[in-house]
Amino acid sequence: MKSMEPESRRGIVIVESRKFPREHLQIPLIYSIKDDHDYIGHTEEAIEGGILIYVKDDLDVGTNLDIEILPPEYCPLKSIKATTQIVWTQLRGAHDGDGYEYGLKFIGIDNNNISKLKKLLKHLDQ
Repeated sequence: MKSMEPESRRGIVIVESRKFPREHLQIPLIYSIKDDHDYIGHTEEAIEGGILIYVKDDLDVGTNLDIEILPPEYCPLKSIKATTQIVWTQLRGAHDGDGYEYGLKFIGIDNNNISKLKKLLKHLDQ
């Protein structure tokens, strides 16, 4: 005779192993490679250890980028500057628009800019 209790449910649980939680952050940024020309892109997500950006250029993993995150005009913060390194990339799909998605880790960011990034994330979260 079968039990009247419901069958146990099975599934997959995904637990992020990130040191810092992700925050949605969709604002413009300027980036350059080796003090070359400035290019424009935008952020998508940020964490204290790095940032996700979208740009038009095809860049290589391992490339260092100097970035300047441009807070919205209504935010009382000035730009946030850092040196980053591309740690992963993928081509964006046609429905997302042309360009590339890059995961950057911060390799050079001072305490003042880290503080501004935390304030920006907190300000945009409200």
